[in-house]
Amino acid sequence: MKRIILFGLMAVALAAAETPQEVYQKALVKERSEGKLEEAIQLYRRAADSAGKDRALAAKALVQLAACYEKLGNTESRRIYERVIKDYADQKDAVTMARARLGGSTSAHETDIVTRRVWVDAIDTEGAPSPDGRYLSFVDWITGDLAVRDLTTGENRRLTNKGPWSGSEEFALYSTFSPDGKQLAYAWYNTENHWDLRIVSIAEGTGIPKPRVLYRSDDLQYLQPAQWSPDGKHILTLFTRKDRTNQIALVPVADGAARVLKTFDWRAPVKMSFSPDGRHIAYDFPPKEDFPERDIYVLAADGSREFLAVEHPANDLSPVWTPDGKSILFISDRTGTQAAWIVSITDGKSQGAAQPLKTEMGNTSFIGFSRDGALFYAKGTGGFDIYIAKVDLASGKVLEPAKKIPERVEGSNLLPDWSPDGRYLAYIRGIGGDGPGISKTICIWSVESKEERELRPKVGYLGGLRWSPDSRSLLVWGSDRKGRKGAYQIDAQNGEATPVVLAQPGGDIRHPMWSSDQTLLFYVDSSESSSRLMVRDRATGTERELFRSERMGISQMTLSPDGRQIAFLNNDTARKSLVLKVMPVAGSQPRELAVDVASQVLAWEPNGKAVIFARSGPGRASGTELWWIPVSGGTAEKLGLAELAKRRLRIHPDGSRVAFSDGVVKADIWVMENFVSNLKASR
Repeated sequence: MKRIILFGLMAVALAAAETPQEVYQKALVKERSEGKLEEAIQLYRRAADSAGKDRALAAKALVQLAACYEKLGNTESRRIYERVIKDYADQKDAVTMARARLGGSTSAHETDIVTRRVWVDAIDTEGAPSPDGRYLSFVDWITGDLAVRDLTTGENRRLTNKGPWSGSEEFALYSTFSPDGKQLAYAWYNTENHWDLRIVSIAEGTGIPKPRVLYRSDDLQYLQPAQWSPDGKHILTLFTRKDRTNQIALVPVADGAARVLKTFDWRAPVKMSFSPDGRHIAYDFPPKEDFPERDIYVLAADGSREFLAVEHPANDLSPVWTPDGKSILFISDRTGTQAAWIVSITDGKSQGAAQPLKTEMGNTSFIGFSRDGALFYAKGTGGFDIYIAKVDLASGKVLEPAKKIPERVEGSNLLPDWSPDGRYLAYIRGIGGDGPGISKTICIWSVESKEERELRPKVGYLGGLRWSPDSRSLLVWGSDRKGRKGAYQIDAQNGEATPVVLAQPGGDIRHPMWSSDQTLLFYVDSSESSSRLMVRDRATGTERELFRSERMGISQMTLSPDGRQIAFLNNDTARKSLVLKVMPVAGSQPRELAVDVASQVLAWEPNGKAVIFARSGPGRASGTELWWIPVSGGTAEKLGLAELAKRRLRIHPDGSRVAFSDGVVKADIWVMENFVSNLKASR
């Protein structure tokens, strides 16, 4: 994909004065004489796009474009041939050739499917549609309550009432409707550090209904309900146990006596789906420990046998059964972008190769079908980008407006950090999820050359990064490909990942930083019950606790430039306030510097004499702004710079520039309303 983009940029620069016909002729040479298909693809596409009123040339260029894709084994060719037949019906020669390449007729798959957006900027996408398609369940993250949205009126209604986050850390997660549409099963994190499987009625006019706890186990670290069985008797659920093993289980609605169908190691399905007859379960799963891409499997509902339904080097995930039970629909990136694919299934076994259904769907995940066969899915929108601004911290002024970098890849860059020598900016590319967009890539941008290079360490995901003091490696937190959370050192040249410290089962490691001589590691160790600020001797492995707080009480941590002090943000539950504290690395009780602190910003002034933080709250009409306070104590002073106060910014070692990531990740809910009739026609 990188090569294709680069060829495209070169074509823009070199062919600005060329006519569409000349571009087309050049493409023919690249394809037929030189065999450079990727370059030919870019030229054919440019000829078609710039052909204007010359429809014959546009159609001819598209046919050749599709032929190049076909030679590369890329199924994008089919979509382009279908486009020629649909949009250039007056160009008989091109249409005849396109029909011949398609085998005589167009596919009804994509050309007839009609999609409709039913919820813009959805609050949550991990729910399910009701059987009649009227409701969509979701988590209202304003409070963490389970709720339903009426898709005909756009009204939201909560089904639980836990109160604000300041009073309760409980929340709902994932949900699925019963076959009659009268109840919802969902996961609930409770105050006893347990995950419950609960059931609640969605009946209107009765106030907030009382839920029923169907299943709870002290041995579970996490659970995820996937789908109610078609007969309404069981709930298909994923169990994650405290020993890090994962299980597919059926939980009877009558008594909650769970039955495990299959046990995995640390790997787990992301999505599971019942066949309409209740006989089989489809799920996605990585076939190898060091192979993050997934295949699609089919498991008998009694656990007796299993089949590999879709095997491909690409990432195939999010399987759902079609309403007639004859096929499985899934998302795949095998053509370079996420697209919908379908495979025929008979008695749990695949029949032939998977076929493309709808291309270029973007960052998409399937939610499920309604009873009439409408397919609901979520499509991600928005994203994050990196910006650099020149500032005067002393006066609180922006000297040069923020400029976005890099320009080549946009919408998936976040969490920047300057190298201590000031020559490079590192950041993470990829946003969340278990697909092509997951955060697995580190980018290093040169301040001098403005060039970017990518590192792809062998990790499961990246949660954040910091440069090491020698500017030769980076410390990241996240997980390895076996799902083990911890801190890892990444070589800045070759991307080799080395574990530095691993979390205990059920725990997490965040915000690791080296001492100035890289002999000590500071990090936050979080578990179900506590959040601890730790220091670890690199040579001996001995550890010492510097500070302890409740649960996720330490939200950020950073070392002073001289490496002698630690500043961190601590959630004071008694005062319901986020507090800025500082303490010596040598160890002693921390001192409180400021209260009513916002979580977005925590940074040292380059000379180490003050800490910069963000503040917002009731009574401050100006909203969130940057503040600083002398580390020796005293009164906090307002810097202003409100435009930077809501971002996780990093200050350049020279103090004159800041880098930050800005943006928002959203998702819309869509529905394919004629999916079933279209599928029957194509069959």
